[in-house]
Amino acid sequence: MERKHSAVGRDIQFIDAREKVAGRALYLDDLTLPGMLYGKILRSPHPCARIKSIDTSRAARLPGVKAVITAQDCPRIKFGLDTPDVYMLAVDKVRYVGDEVAAVAAVSEEVAEAALSLIEVAYEPLLVVADTSAALAPGAPLVHDDKPGNIAKTYRIERGNVDEDFAACDYVFEEEFSTSLVQPCYMEPFGAIASWESNGRLTIWTGIQAAFHARAEIAKALGISPSDITVKVPFIGGGFGGKIWIRNFHPIAAVLARKTGCPVKIVLSREEEFLASRARVPAAIKLKLGMKQDGTMVCKEAKIVADNGAYSWAAPKILLNMSMRTDCLYRFKSSRTESTLVYTNRVPTSGFRGYGNAQMHFALESMVDICARKLGLDPVEVRLKNAVHQGDRTLHGWKLRSCGLSQCIESASRAIRQGRLPREDRGGRIRRGTGMACMTHVSGNRGGNNFDGSSAMVRFQEDGKVLVYSGESDMGQGARTVFAQIAAETLDLPMSQVIVMPLDTDVSPFCYGTYSSRVTTVGGKAVLLASRQVREQLLQLAGKLMGEQPDLLDIKEGVIYARLDPGKQMTVAEVCRAGIRTREAAGLVAYVSYDPPTEGTDSNFYGDYSSAYTYGAHGVEVEVDTETGEVKVLRVVAAHDVGFAINQQGVRGQITGGIAQGAGWALYEHLVHQDGMPQNTSLSNYIIMTIKDMPRVEPIIVETNDPVGPYGAKGVGEPTLIPVPPAIANAVEDAIGVRIRDLPIAPEKVFWALHPELKEAGA
Repeated sequence: MERKHSAVGRDIQFIDAREKVAGRALYLDDLTLPGMLYGKILRSPHPCARIKSIDTSRAARLPGVKAVITAQDCPRIKFGLDTPDVYMLAVDKVRYVGDEVAAVAAVSEEVAEAALSLIEVAYEPLLVVADTSAALAPGAPLVHDDKPGNIAKTYRIERGNVDEDFAACDYVFEEEFSTSLVQPCYMEPFGAIASWESNGRLTIWTGIQAAFHARAEIAKALGISPSDITVKVPFIGGGFGGKIWIRNFHPIAAVLARKTGCPVKIVLSREEEFLASRARVPAAIKLKLGMKQDGTMVCKEAKIVADNGAYSWAAPKILLNMSMRTDCLYRFKSSRTESTLVYTNRVPTSGFRGYGNAQMHFALESMVDICARKLGLDPVEVRLKNAVHQGDRTLHGWKLRSCGLSQCIESASRAIRQGRLPREDRGGRIRRGTGMACMTHVSGNRGGNNFDGSSAMVRFQEDGKVLVYSGESDMGQGARTVFAQIAAETLDLPMSQVIVMPLDTDVSPFCYGTYSSRVTTVGGKAVLLASRQVREQLLQLAGKLMGEQPDLLDIKEGVIYARLDPGKQMTVAEVCRAGIRTREAAGLVAYVSYDPPTEGTDSNFYGDYSSAYTYGAHGVEVEVDTETGEVKVLRVVAAHDVGFAINQQGVRGQITGGIAQGAGWALYEHLVHQDGMPQNTSLSNYIIMTIKDMPRVEPIIVETNDPVGPYGAKGVGEPTLIPVPPAIANAVEDAIGVRIRDLPIAPEKVFWALHPELKEAGA
């Protein structure tokens, strides 16, 4: 008889929920150290200017100011993720509004702010590279003198014979799409506390998604060894990819702390988050799609120009994802992508939920509907006809060990058609429509160093409780709860007996961090394997104590018993106490470094580089006010192949959160710049989705039991956002016959598309 799950596959309240609701959870800004000072950063008011001089003397004399630093006080070391191209404080030139110029440490935030106003900087404004078109224009000023043509990265990736396949198609369609510059807008602003210890080591507290990578990058910026740094991660109030990598303030806080001999805290204001947080990479996409008369999608070609902003962080990697991943959604015969990442005098761009995949999905999934409508075909049937299946090896070498795409399409299509409202209301002023979009994403990412693993340590205490250590961050998505469920299930302990320890790079096992929807799949698998090992150790010791063969023992709800004589029992606590307190001393600890059975990619990015691949489909119902152009999302049916839902409540929460962010991006969000100057740097004029705007969300969990993931699980964090914008765009066209190709789908765009005669008349 198949054993029923006791801890996984259930609705279990997050283990830290009560702490958060009661206000006991300590986030970075709740932490205070003895003698702590407060740091603030002076930022450039210009998108591009030469720094002629900086006078900090008045600021340094202000009572309560303990240190003022400029680039002269910092190591002259460039750092950055893909291309090291930034100093922690600007040396001779600022490259965007918000660029870091100087910093102060003072006894209070108020004094630190006052000190910033006393720093005198003489700037020589320079010509601004305001957008990618300006950056690529002949003779354009260079954002970086050593980056000819303002090119940060280029890719050309081709599979199969694209030209031959286009020539053989019955139809070839071409369209252009663009996506907007948007901010992560997590609830908790980013920050750090830096403190140098008496032994010369640096401790950094920061709510970061990738602690070990942060340690390495901070070390690089400071010119010291990573082993001289400890990174401690408190509770994180959201990240969504925006807190994967460090910011300049991390090493800046360390320099201020060293100069003052005191701990220094820097927490960004909301305005600073808009000015300097790493926004989603915006892109202009030209898409060409070849199809047969029956709706078979044969080949595709994409040309992408993306905005890197002033400095390179994860944007080069994101452009690579943008260039490839949608090719693995359908059974294309061939594809070709030429993509260019361009430096501009705008905020640096980087990772945000969907990690490049979301931008190209908007283009492709809009394109599928456009083409299907032109051919008189049902877009749902076109998707089903072309969908990849379990067992496929995709165009780029992905091995689909599990794939529920067809089930997701069928489920979402069936559900969104049920209970639809009338297509028109209020005499035709209100029009309603439905649309669908699909998605694929990864559950891991074997990078250039050919490792995509995770590590975990599981250790019993003498009272029978078990400690779980992982270096993967929980930024609110429930990783700690999932790890506790996996350990409890594997060890057959009550959840109350499992304690997931805080993240500390001196103690926690090495992990890559929370990105690429990898934590449950890869981090959870490491926890499972470590739990299995420590379970065997426990049963070995119990066998000695009980006079039984270990393989004839089992555990149920914290009690070890003999299967042939169930009355013969010892509690886990009794065995642990005996093992730790007697001459039969046993470590009862296991450390596992797990690397999934994937191949990695070759020099042309072909290969199976994720331990699992996720799929999903969203059906959307919208209504459009034809007099104002306002679009309202009424309902979203979200079907996701999650492999196995370890925590069903958590999965539903991820689906709802992803829909909120995706709908906000689709309808409202756009960080506006004019000649390089940001125009909306607060939540009063940067519009996001709120609770009153939220549609009814109907999650559909599709389980395919992936053979690699823990208990069959795959990631679901990023996938839930990806199909939302194209599904909304498709539903808008279904409602009013108008196609919006550039995000956001703002009321004015819809209005002018509906009333071109008024626009031509200059109304």
